[in-house]
Amino acid sequence: MQNVPNPLEQRDLVKYLWAARRRFWGGVALAMLRSVAIAPCTLIIQRIIDRPMEPASIPAILHLSGWFVLCLVFHYLFSVWGARSIAKSMAQLMVEMRSRIFYRLQFLTFSYLDGQKSGRLLSKYAFDTQKVEGLLYLVLNQLFPNLIMGLCIIGILAWLNWFLLLVLFLTIPIYATAKAFFFGKIKRVNNENRLAQEKLTGTASEYISALRLVRSFGEEDQAERALDHSSQSFATSRVSQSYVNSLFGTYVHVGMQTLSLIVIAGGAVMAIHGQISTGTLFAFMAGLGYILGPVHMLIGMSEPYFAAQEGYTSIKELIDSRYVESWHGQRTEERIRGDIVYENVSFHYPTAPEKTVIQKLNLSIRPGEHVAFVGPSGSGKSTLANLLLGLYAPTDGRILIDGVPQSEWHMRWMRRQMAVVMQDSILLSGSVLDNIRFARPGATEEEVRQAARLANAEEFILKMPEGYNTAVGERGVALSGGQRQRIAIARSILRNPPVLILDEATSALDYESERLIQEALDRLSEGRTVITIAHRLSTIKNADRIVVLREGVIVEEGNFKELSARKGVFAELIAAQSAGSDFLGDGEGA
Repeated sequence: MQNVPNPLEQRDLVKYLWAARRRFWGGVALAMLRSVAIAPCTLIIQRIIDRPMEPASIPAILHLSGWFVLCLVFHYLFSVWGARSIAKSMAQLMVEMRSRIFYRLQFLTFSYLDGQKSGRLLSKYAFDTQKVEGLLYLVLNQLFPNLIMGLCIIGILAWLNWFLLLVLFLTIPIYATAKAFFFGKIKRVNNENRLAQEKLTGTASEYISALRLVRSFGEEDQAERALDHSSQSFATSRVSQSYVNSLFGTYVHVGMQTLSLIVIAGGAVMAIHGQISTGTLFAFMAGLGYILGPVHMLIGMSEPYFAAQEGYTSIKELIDSRYVESWHGQRTEERIRGDIVYENVSFHYPTAPEKTVIQKLNLSIRPGEHVAFVGPSGSGKSTLANLLLGLYAPTDGRILIDGVPQSEWHMRWMRRQMAVVMQDSILLSGSVLDNIRFARPGATEEEVRQAARLANAEEFILKMPEGYNTAVGERGVALSGGQRQRIAIARSILRNPPVLILDEATSALDYESERLIQEALDRLSEGRTVITIAHRLSTIKNADRIVVLREGVIVEEGNFKELSARKGVFAELIAAQSAGSDFLGDGEGA
């Protein structure tokens, strides 16, 4: 069933920020003091202008000017200190938010992740958190302090002349009607913009990671068209977003400026008739600027607010997703024996519920036994390994490990009892040392070197520019396929797991690389339960048992010699592979 997050209300973002309020008290207090420091400037302006224009007033004017400068100095100092404190607290909050997102990602089921583009997830991690960060900075460092300043100025202006202040309050219906009219439109265009940005990020990420494929096929034009289409969609949504926000801002801005003119003109008439002093008029003009600042800030925040709300909604969809791994057991032991039982297991992918990949399968694997899964593409051999790793949960039936249901074991601990050498070895962008040590972060450098020697990897590692400290590039791009495989094997040797899963680790390699890797795999397999997902049948001649699958059902079992002599499905697979067919090629649900 498709995950549908609970509807989010507008106040959700406010609740989240309010929960983190304590860490911002210091910075917000300094920012508010910044506003309080500037407020007296309105009164100082009034006092200076209302002084008699004669030499005797010069000392008083200089004295008032000194206070004016002092207010500006405190305003500057509080601004700098407040901004620094808020930025520091805000940065830490964003670190925690991104940490929560990545933590959640690690526990979402692959049934959910398989349906998501990596670029879309990256957009949630990087861009959506950035939108929340931008709004947070505006609220804490600009909106709150400006509101405090506005309140202080309103108090001063009320003391100077309450009638002119009453005219200012006409801004409230202007802003309220504008917000009511534009609210739905602004929310809609921001949502469209977020979705378009996620699509653009996903498409760009996909084609950038596939540049080698694109160039190899000479299909640069096709990639450009796909990116241009996503980019144009994003640009169109951005134009719509800017247009609606501009309409809203212009409407309120024109209304506010018209009101300013009314206040100034009315004040001038009152000054002419002697109802207020010239200093009071100038003080009102200065105060009006201070008040309009927060109002314009509030108007300008509509776009970042709705963008942040959409960003937070996107993040919350991920954090609140119901597609989390259901393996919540807490059982651990010093080390498992490697006794594995598939008990009446059935499975289908949530994206294709009509297609059963594994059908009521029963299979026992003894500790220390080497079992190979073979079968046509889509027969379910890779799925059985993924089920054992807990990457997917059986639709029906259960898996026992050392006689204990899989769900009762601690998920992360159990996975650390296993090691996987994949057909396409995944390396991180750090050094050779970092990649091998990934299996056991606390391993010494000598333990890493020993693992590399057993994997027949040290010879080529020492020939690299910086030896074990040489960077391998993103996904190991600086290494050959055979070198990547040997580093992956060294990583598994370092882990020293009771259970080893080999996903045709010698596939598509030259003879010498295959020989070195096979030697390393033989050493790695000693004394362990080994499951091999076989595409090249020549690599499993020494397996204790071969399990032949077809459409998720076991059709044959036995060793290589026995199955070859039966002239059954296994013999057909050998014949097909000898003829050069891709009958065993990996596919979804393989």
